Amino acid sequence: MMSRYLTSVVMVLYCSAAYAQEFPKEGSAAYTTSYVNISATPMKMGERTVSIYESAGITRNDAGDAPFNDMGTRCLGMREITGSDVVNRGSCIDTDKDGDQVFSTFEANSKSGKHVFVGGTGKYQGITGSADYTFQAMKVPEGARPMVLVPHKATWKIQGKS
Repeated sequence: MMSRYLTSVVMVLYCSAAYAQEFPKEGSAAYTTSYVNISATPMKMGERTVSIYESAGITRNDAGDAPFNDMGTRCLGMREITGSDVVNRGSCIDTDKDGDQVFSTFEANSKSGKHVFVGGTGKYQGITGSADYTFQAMKVPEGARPMVLVPHKATWKIQGKS
């Protein structure tokens, strides 16, 4: 009977440690998202062009670790181009294999940007922090939707998680 109890305690502690490793309450990570532009609606307004767009993709941790690995990503944004100035703003939802989500807003110029984590569900509930990023447009076959590779460097903290 005592060995069953000890086995149960060890299993609970092991599972708790695995969960804690899956997404720590604070940390940093490098990850890359591969985005495909699903739709864009450009509107020309004099010297200014504004586009409302939707992108989706896959996020993978650069080291293969659990934080920000194998997540589906969807973003809605607005791009404004005036001369050589480019500004992108919007919001994203990243969903992991358990269905838990991270919510972020973003703002970027023509070369780099920043996601700000504004909340989440499940293991990400209470997340704050940010992820600086750069991006590189990919060459695509004729007729293919535009694609972008976006490496991120993130730091975060989850409030109230122990």
